[in-house]
Amino acid sequence: MNKTPSDGNHGSVARSPELEVVKKKITYESAMREEGIDEVFVARKLKDLLRAQGRRWNPKKGSWEKFEDYYTQLAPLKEIAKIFDIYPTLEKGLGKRK
Repeated sequence: MNKTPSDGNHGSVARSPELEVVKKKITYESAMREEGIDEVFVARKLKDLLRAQGRRWNPKKGSWEKFEDYYTQLAPLKEIAKIFDIYPTLEKGLGKRK
């Protein structure tokens, strides 16, 4: 009959300080930063999305045309407004009546 050690170690290798793995706390932020996703990266992506264009077929010309994709451009614009705290709030005077 095999007994399982009380520490939950099921392997046959004896535990030693050399084999101990130091657990590093990984957060979403640290993982993204490790992959190069930081504030500058996000700012560049938002800037690119502000210039988003779509393509649609023009049957009269028989070709594709580029057009401003305002729906796609709106999302980064909202995020930028949040970052700069542009939206008015009750504390800033929204809804106050004179």
